[in-house]
Amino acid sequence: MAALDIILLLMVGTMSVTGFMRGFVQESLSLLAWVVAVIAVRLFLAPITDLVSVWLGPGTTASIVSFAGLFVITFYCGKLIARWMGERTRTSLLGPIDRVLGLGFGALKALVVATLAFLAFNLAYNSLFGITEKRPEWMTQSRSYPLLKASGDAMSQFVAERRRSREDADNAFDAIDE
Repeated sequence: MAALDIILLLMVGTMSVTGFMRGFVQESLSLLAWVVAVIAVRLFLAPITDLVSVWLGPGTTASIVSFAGLFVITFYCGKLIARWMGERTRTSLLGPIDRVLGLGFGALKALVVATLAFLAFNLAYNSLFGITEKRPEWMTQSRSYPLLKASGDAMSQFVAERRRSREDADNAFDAIDE
């Protein structure tokens, strides 16, 4: 077993056990808390920064304080709701089902995190050594390399297609405006 296999196995095991302990409801609502916090920052950062800049003055400090406050407050409230709903679900009749689904969700989350780490490693490796350079043996000889490569390629292709469709939609709207 190669080092990459051991790392992936530990990651999947840890995140699966965590998902089992927390349950599907809490895991999914915790993920939703991240999404809501990012959306809140995207929508409300400028107005909050304007309010904060009255006290801190315009500039980077007001932006950083606004970003941190908005993200942390939104995320923390989401996590509190997730914990409360998770506890209620785990103590209900659906508790065992919630835990088994949480185990699967944790394993899937570990695969996504491992794939993102794999893509980041490949990007760094390509930047340092070039695209044509052969990958290290501890990576290519692992049993999980084909899975991570396939899921990384699929993720990259999905993002590229979404980017192209977004650019096509933007170009269509630009053509309508002219």
